[in-house]
Amino acid sequence: MEKQRIGVSVIVPVYKVEKYLEKCVDSLVAQTYPDIEIILVDDGSPDSCPKRCDELAEKYSNVTSLHKENGGLSSARNYGVKFAKYEHIAFVDSDDYVEKTYIEDMVKLKERFNADFVITRTARENEDGTGKTIINFEPFVTDRENALFYVYTGTYVGWAAYGKLYPKEVLLKYPFPDGYYEDSACMYNIINEMDRVAIGSYSDNYHYVQHEGSILISPLNKKHFRIFEICKEFGSFIDRVYPERKELKVFMYKNAVIQLLNLQKMPWSSYKKIFMKNRRIFRKNLKVILKNKRISKSNKIYFILLCTRPEIYSLVHKLSLKLKKD
Repeated sequence: MEKQRIGVSVIVPVYKVEKYLEKCVDSLVAQTYPDIEIILVDDGSPDSCPKRCDELAEKYSNVTSLHKENGGLSSARNYGVKFAKYEHIAFVDSDDYVEKTYIEDMVKLKERFNADFVITRTARENEDGTGKTIINFEPFVTDRENALFYVYTGTYVGWAAYGKLYPKEVLLKYPFPDGYYEDSACMYNIINEMDRVAIGSYSDNYHYVQHEGSILISPLNKKHFRIFEICKEFGSFIDRVYPERKELKVFMYKNAVIQLLNLQKMPWSSYKKIFMKNRRIFRKNLKVILKNKRISKSNKIYFILLCTRPEIYSLVHKLSLKLKKD
């Protein structure tokens, strides 16, 4: 008897993406995996996106168009989950696009390892397709504790909502919270519900396109500091559930500081303040980080730089960007 295929609901939050929406949907309609539905969630977009979502739903039988008042990315994702007809969920941001085997490769990983949760690597790229780093590795299966290590140290994979295949029931239990960095704020709770986590490369399957004006390259404002609240919440979780993994708390702060310094535009005074305020955390824990054989050399270099001066860190970062361009 042939094994029944699982169904996958692909949820696409839509807000002010007129320029990119059709390319995103076309890439999903072209998926090689047959048992999928594509849910477009118009999050009260003020442009032509609502109309275009309806037109795409009329054009393709497996596309559904939903409309709601504006509530942000998390709200749109959660809304889509409630209406999903299948018990497995994947996410795609509406200004990104995917290769035709995006869903099929994740389903194969799930079946190969009898996994509860699938995490694949994704790569950030510029609008012209440049700036992408592809890293390949042999897929493997691990437990929840090690999956937390891989995700929150950035070893192989990361915490972004996309590039993952979720059980719907877990997303209903742990919906995405409002505000910035919503995926890092709930991913540890999601992973902690899983017994078997499959991790695979497939970095070229998901095209995360970094556009000018996106949250990751926008001017610094008070909303960006939400990430430090998440650091504290994550730290409390680690103390309570995995007290032997204290290095993960330090990594969370490292990720927060680097994300602000590298990807947000700000005056030098703000840059220096963020660096100096958090430097003590890295200096206090540097020996523990350097002695940990599981932590990569590149991560250790970042920790060393974060223990120096903001002028040094800024210079090294600018030089590394120049080398990448050259």
